[in-house]
Amino acid sequence: MGSSFTGLRIAQSALAASQICLDVTGQNIANVNTKDYTRQSAELNAVNYNNSVSKFAQPPATNKGQGVTVAQIAQIRDKLLDVKVRNCHSNYNTTSVILSGLSDIENVFDETDNSGLNAILGDFYSQLQQLSNNAGNTGYASMTRSAAQKVCQVFNQYASQLSQIRDEQMASLEIAVEDINTVISKLNEVNTQIKDQSVRGSISNELLDDRNSYLDTLSKYMNITVTAQNDGTVKVSSTGNADVLDSTFSISQSGDQVVIQRTDTGGTLADFLPDEGTVAGCLHILNGAGTSAAAGESSFTGLLYYNRALDNFAAAFAGTFNKINTLDPAAPANLFTGTTANNISISEQWYADANYIVVADTGTNDNVIKMINAMEDEVDETIYPGITGNFEGFAKTLMDTIAIDTGYYKDINDMNKAILTSAANQRESIMGVLVDEETVNLISYQKAYQAAARLMTVMDETLDVLINRMGVVGR
Repeated sequence: MGSSFTGLRIAQSALAASQICLDVTGQNIANVNTKDYTRQSAELNAVNYNNSVSKFAQPPATNKGQGVTVAQIAQIRDKLLDVKVRNCHSNYNTTSVILSGLSDIENVFDETDNSGLNAILGDFYSQLQQLSNNAGNTGYASMTRSAAQKVCQVFNQYASQLSQIRDEQMASLEIAVEDINTVISKLNEVNTQIKDQSVRGSISNELLDDRNSYLDTLSKYMNITVTAQNDGTVKVSSTGNADVLDSTFSISQSGDQVVIQRTDTGGTLADFLPDEGTVAGCLHILNGAGTSAAAGESSFTGLLYYNRALDNFAAAFAGTFNKINTLDPAAPANLFTGTTANNISISEQWYADANYIVVADTGTNDNVIKMINAMEDEVDETIYPGITGNFEGFAKTLMDTIAIDTGYYKDINDMNKAILTSAANQRESIMGVLVDEETVNLISYQKAYQAAARLMTVMDETLDVLINRMGVVGR
């Protein structure tokens, strides 16, 4: 015959387990609007007769169980979906940053609302044609000079705007690197706390939520691989198997290339180039030299490509017309000064004298005709790698290139956003708190608690009969 108090222990374990289930359900409901909270569930196990709860008692022949116990308070979370969402974060942030940068560059070259380089070059060409029919006329010469001055101003404006975009991209990159170092510090701190709790055999699910939130944030900046360790901590690695949590990141410059550097706890310094994420997107925009990329430079078509293209364009434009404007090749009368888009301008001589365009002693306008031909013909040599043609054609090519790239990355970014949204919703459907479901659980656990309480009452009445009423007959 088993112990008379076994039923009480079973009832007591049922009461305790039901109370914990109610508490866990209450915790879920309380955090229904808490960002990054993972739904929790009490995992129940039946206690067998040989369990440590009853190891000092004589096991009955019927081998009945000894009640119920809560094995753990588990998070309802899918690790594979965590990996998927983090990869989607990296992909989406890459294309999002690239699209933002390309859109800014496109706005510089956009001629929808304003007269851009192509339109200004067309105006300069028209003024040269009018001047060719009115040689020596100061009025037409002044209008030609003004048109040339506008060309220079557009070059200057484009260069200034591209420089501003670069400054903004650098600021974004600096913020991203600072955030990365902050997140790494917090991850290391949480890892230490989890390790300490793991040694004691109890890990707080709320700490796991904090760590998962930091990992999600880090995945937006770079591609990461998370590996669980036996002590409850995680190892985070990135491109080249770099140990992220053992690193501090910084920004440096190598030639025309912006470089991210990683310093480990031992002081070793190495370049770091993530494959995906906000940092990768910023580096693509900042370092992209396109067809002009030299060894070790990024071949992405970014700011460096357009800066170099404009500088070469400005130098070719000024050099072509300076070379034409002379009767003596050994003594050119320069119409333009400067060799970059940032510093090109009309010369002081031309600014002082609108008729500075050299003509023959006979008053003919041969040089003006040559300038018109220079606007119509292909440039003698390639202005920029991969681009040939006349000046207006070159300006149009730049506009077409940035428009095509922006359109492409908009499509890719929209696709990545849709994939990320789908993956995030799928994960949220598993880890998120659904009030209706928790309400059903609340009712279920409440009834279980009531049943356990009723069992406790029955067992109490049984023991009352056994202890207080048996053996009193005949007294």
